[in-house]
Formats: sequence, structure tokens, C-alpha cells
Amino acid sequence: MFRFFKRLDKFTSMQRLVFVVCPVMTIILVWVVANLFNWSIVRGEEMEGRAARQQLSDMTITANRGTIYDTNMNVLAQSATAWNIIIDPNTIDENIPEKDAEGNLIDKEGDLERFATRLAEVLGKDVDYILEQMSYTTKNYRKVADRVDKNTVTALQEMLSEYGYVGVSTEVSTKRYYPYSTLASSVIGFCNSENTGVYGLEAQYNSVLSGVNGRVITAKDALGDNLPTTYEKTFDAVDGYSIVTTIDTVIQQYIEKELQSAVDQYQPEGGALIMVMDTNTGAILGMADYPHYDCNDPYTLTYQYTLDQIEELETEDEKTEARQEAREAQWQNKAITDTYEPGSVFKVVTASAALEEGTASLASTYYCNGVVNFQDGSSTLSIHCHNRTGHGAETFTQALVNSCNPAFMQIGLDLGQERFFEYYQAFGLSEKTGIDLPAERIGVYYDDTMNNISLASCSFGQSNTMTPLQMLTAAVAAINGGNLLVPRVVDRIIDSDGNTVQEFGTTVKRQVISEENSAIMRDALEQVVSANGGTNAYVKGYSIGGKSGTAQILSNKVEEGEEEMYVFSYFVFAPADDPQVAAIVLIDSPTQGDTSYANTVVGPLASSIMQDILPYLGVTTTFTEEELENQDVSVPNNLVGLDVATAKSKLSSQGLDAYVIGNGDSVVDVFPDESSRVPNESTIVLYTESGDISMVTMPNVIGLSPTQASQTLGNYGLNVRVTGGAANNAKAKVVSQEYEAGDSLARGTVVEIECVVSGEDGA
Repeated sequence: MFRFFKRLDKFTSMQRLVFVVCPVMTIILVWVVANLFNWSIVRGEEMEGRAARQQLSDMTITANRGTIYDTNMNVLAQSATAWNIIIDPNTIDENIPEKDAEGNLIDKEGDLERFATRLAEVLGKDVDYILEQMSYTTKNYRKVADRVDKNTVTALQEMLSEYGYVGVSTEVSTKRYYPYSTLASSVIGFCNSENTGVYGLEAQYNSVLSGVNGRVITAKDALGDNLPTTYEKTFDAVDGYSIVTTIDTVIQQYIEKELQSAVDQYQPEGGALIMVMDTNTGAILGMADYPHYDCNDPYTLTYQYTLDQIEELETEDEKTEARQEAREAQWQNKAITDTYEPGSVFKVVTASAALEEGTASLASTYYCNGVVNFQDGSSTLSIHCHNRTGHGAETFTQALVNSCNPAFMQIGLDLGQERFFEYYQAFGLSEKTGIDLPAERIGVYYDDTMNNISLASCSFGQSNTMTPLQMLTAAVAAINGGNLLVPRVVDRIIDSDGNTVQEFGTTVKRQVISEENSAIMRDALEQVVSANGGTNAYVKGYSIGGKSGTAQILSNKVEEGEEEMYVFSYFVFAPADDPQVAAIVLIDSPTQGDTSYANTVVGPLASSIMQDILPYLGVTTTFTEEELENQDVSVPNNLVGLDVATAKSKLSSQGLDAYVIGNGDSVVDVFPDESSRVPNESTIVLYTESGDISMVTMPNVIGLSPTQASQTLGNYGLNVRVTGGAANNAKAKVVSQEYEAGDSLARGTVVEIECVVSGEDGA
């Protein structure tokens, strides 16, 4: 090496430079070539993939969520276009123009806060929240509003244009809308902010409704411009299917109206529910519970009773926790998540099992002295009948009509522990019904190891618990020919063109009892409702079957010092000889009104539901002779101008009486008006002279029998329309009157009164 550098001294400076630089350049060139070979050939595919991943832009194409329809294709839930509002904090910070009236830029100090204030007003957000989002200057994407509607976007664009603001943009999204708000909320459910179903059908059929999101994958350069590349590809979104439910919006509105009325009247601590089922298919035609919620705003509490209870709490932490618990409670579907002791409604199951096993028949007789005593070790346990003096001798049907506990304890004991449990299982009460809704539960129950005391209490509906849906499904099996059905709320799944993708038909789990014994049960339950001239669930013109139930809430659920609470329920079906529809009504722990017996609380409610539903379903009426005689009639036309005698004769031909006011020879005015509908045997006021209308004072008839009330109102010159299933029952009493006592009414006004039977005689 020394000799090499010594020889360099003999060369010129240029020659020396060449000798030094060329080897170095050669080495560098070899290194570059080697690396090019390594990166392009040896690791070429790897580098190509890394480059593509850095350059590719992946954008999601959101699939349209399917629609939820009722059975008549009315929209219950639907997705529509919405917009997310995005801000770029860096752009906003650099561009906040503020102009005076002449359009000149003014001092920018404070402009950011003014911008935030205006943006917050348009979006309905808090100013501090908007300012916080604007402070993230290291980000160029901040979502400040989620899924706003077109009106909000329009207002935003107008505001931005007016003040020249920049840095705010929109991105297309979708939002779930529920046109009927609270209708069937516990069935439909709702979606979260990610458009994922979290309750009800939205959750149960989320994968069906959601579809599959698509993707647009493009390659971009550093400036964001598209690059030609083989990685550029589009995967189209696959929209979700829609579902058609068995819910009938008309029936749903009927039952929710009646449910709201009952809640207002009784203020139940544990809420309330009504379910309507097609007895031949298991299709749920209506399912409503309370408290409900607005599917568009599910986080807002709706039940005033609950809100009042929360406000009575002392600390804010307690209130916050209570609100969260209340939200969870109102989102749940009580029909499938809450369990209860059904009380006497369960006698339908016990009676059916005894008939099927032959341990009871229509010829069976029982004796009730008001109490049954059981030896429990060294002590005696007494179980009473609601009639403490006893029903005496009674047949199988009379035991059901009387809802006699001692008789049903004997029926249960005759059936035996093993067979009782076999039928408990056969009626589906030890398993889920299989309804297509999430979070279904089952109750707790004695198995075949029960003793005679537990068997006795189980026989009349105590000790075992179940969901209302389990009870309804079992009771329907007893009267529809013995078939235990799988209840369902979805009829079919359809695509965007309306083509059926999947259809859900009737599913029979098993036949529990024979058609013959089911017919016996139908007839017996019809007598329960029609007994003694009609009970509270009776509906004029229809044959109704049903059974009430009263269950005392276990003492450990009631705080010390509080009154005992009850769950009242009613199973009802029609027509009794050929059932088409059945319903169960439940009021949990009412806090107001007469809450002594189930028939008083839920019997009239069951009657009102059937009065609404049966005509809508086209069920034909069949009136008894007495009912036909008491039908409303029309006040004849063209009475005005007739002489008094002719007018009286015309009224008499319609079964109406006349009350004449004035000394004229002909009629100049009539009340109630011509063509109006009035009860048969009403009195029509005929005026023969022009002048003041004759007025009378409304008396108080609450607590009177229907006959007494009619006589009293007649004496005051008023007509009466008696409502309530028990109108012809000798034990019925007036519980409400259309007008308050002391009101001034025109003579001849038709006053509606409601009559109810209190006690177990109301069925």
C-alpha cells in the first residue's frame, strides 16, 4: 500500500484523483446493484405489497338496513339517508372569516367561539363540546354530529355560506326511523349508534336486516390523487333483507290504548302487559307492555310513576343508578322476560290435565267448606278458598266457574305428583316457548319430587312461576284442540323486490290433550264468563271464554310495613265454540283503585279488548233475545212538523217513549236529535213550542245496581246506556258515570254508566 501511494506521486493530480475515485465508485455501484437486486427481485413481492398498503385507500360502502313491516305491510322500522357532520380543526383554525355589514373583514379575536356557538345552535350541541372538538389541531377529522337529517344539513349549509366559514363537511350515513314511535316498542327494539340492533326484532334478526357492507379500495399518491394500480377494486354492498311481522298495527293500537287507560287508572308498580295470539297459528297479533319507550329516543324514561320514585331518592348517585335500571326495565319485553305466579288462570292447565288423564270428568263432584287443612310435621297448614264460608257441593264445571281452590286442590291430588308434572312439561311450562325474540326466560317450578302440600298449591296456580307468554301458550293449547304451538312474531323474510326469501309457518310442538277434552274446556270456560247473566269479561253479541287469576307477590318482595301486592291476570278467547283469537292481560302490583280481585281489575280490560278486536277481525255477532231487545235504536226522522199524537206513535213503533214539553199541537224540536242512536226504551223529548231547552241535574249513581241507576236517571229525565260485561249480573254495581254529579244536562241526554261485579263472581 505504501508503494502504491508512493507511486501516486509520479502521476499528475488528475491521474491520482482517478485512481482514488474509480475504486470507490465501483464499490458503491456494486452495493447499489446488489440492493436493487435484493429489493426488486429477492424481496420484490414483499415491497410491492408494502407500497400498495401505504397507498391504498379503503372506504366502506354501508349496506342499507332492511325494513320491518307489520302484517299489512305498514312500516314499523325503516332506514333513511342521514349525514354525519365532520370538522377539520386545522382548516377551521386557519380560516375563520368574520365580516361586517359591508362585507369587510373584522378583528378575528373571538371568532372561533362565535363560529362554535353558531355551529352548536344548528346542530343542537353544547358550545363547550364543539370548542373541545375544534381544539384537536393535530387531527383533520372530528365527527361532531351523528346522523342528522336533511333539514339540519340545509340549515348548516346556509349558516356556513352566510358567514363564509370553511372546515366543516358532511358524510353520508343512514339513520333508523320508527314511524309509530312507541308502538310495539318492546317487540321492535332499536339500534345503537353503529346501526346494530340491540333489543327486540332489531337484535334477533340483526344479521338478516344488516346485509353486508361493501368496500371501495383505491390507490392514491401523496397528494391524494388516484393512482392506476391492480389493487383498485370495488366490492358492492349487499343490502339487508326486510321482515314482515305478524303484528297487526290496528290491533296493536287497540291494545295499547286499553293498556294506557288501565295504567292511568291503577298506576301499577310493576307495569302491565297485553298479548293477543291467533289460536290456530301461534302468530302474535299484538304485544304491548308498560312502561314502553320511543324507539326513536329509547334512552328517555316514559313512565311518570318511575320518574316520581326516582325523584324521591336522596343522592344523585342513587338517582343515576335508578335511571339506568329503569331504562333496562323499559327496554325489556315483560311478556318473555318477567316471571310470575299465574294464580287461578293456571286452573285451565290443571283441569285439562285431569280431563285427559280421566281423573276428573263433567260428572265429578267436589265439596268446599272454605278451607283445606294439611298436616305439616307437627303443625297444621290451612289453605283457604276465597269464599271463606265455602261453595258446598259443586260439579267440575262449577268448580271452574267458582274458581274454587279446595276443589282444585282435590283435582290436583287426584291427578298425582308425577302426572301433574308430566302435564306441566307437556304444556311447555318447563321450557322456552321458542318465540323469535331475544332474552326469553322460563320460571322456577317444582319437579315430580313435590309433596302433597306443594302439589295442592301448584294446582291452583301458586308456587310455580312462568312468563306470561308461557301461560298464554299453554292456555291456548287447552282450547284450540290440544295443540301446543310455537308463538312467533315474524311471518316471512323478503328481499328488496318483495320476493319471499324465507317463510315461517305454523309449528305444532305436540298435541297435549284431545280435541274432545279441549271442547269440554272451551264450554266450561265460556260458562265462567257468561255465569250469572254475564261477568266483567262478557261482550254482548259474542261467546267469550276466559279465566282470571290473582297471585299474591311473595312476602320477601314486599318491604316491611307495606301493603301486600298482587299480580292480576286474565286469559280470554273468542268465539268460545271455535276460537280464533286469544289474549292475556296482566296488571302487576296496582297502587290505586279497587284492587281486591283480578276480575275487577283486568276483567273489564279483557272485555274492552275483545269489543275492539272481534269486529275488526270480522267475527260474526250472535245476540240473545234479551240483547236484541236492548240494542240501540235510531230516533225516527221527520218528527218535526208532525202532530203530537202521530209523533208519539212513530216513536212507539221504534220502542221509544215520548215526553212532551209545551202546549202546541205539533212538534217544533226533538231531543235527542233525529237519526241519533239511543238505547231501546229511551224517552225522547218533544218540544211543541219554541223556547229554552229543559235542563236537569246529573245525580250520583256510582255504587248502585244497574237497575237502581236506570230508575234514578229516569226519574231525573235522563236516558241510560249500561256498559260493562256484567250489566245483567245481579251483583253488578256502577263504577263510573259519563257525567259528574251536579252537571247540568239537557233533559233526555243519554248517560253512559259502567257496571262491574266485584269479587270472584266476576270470573
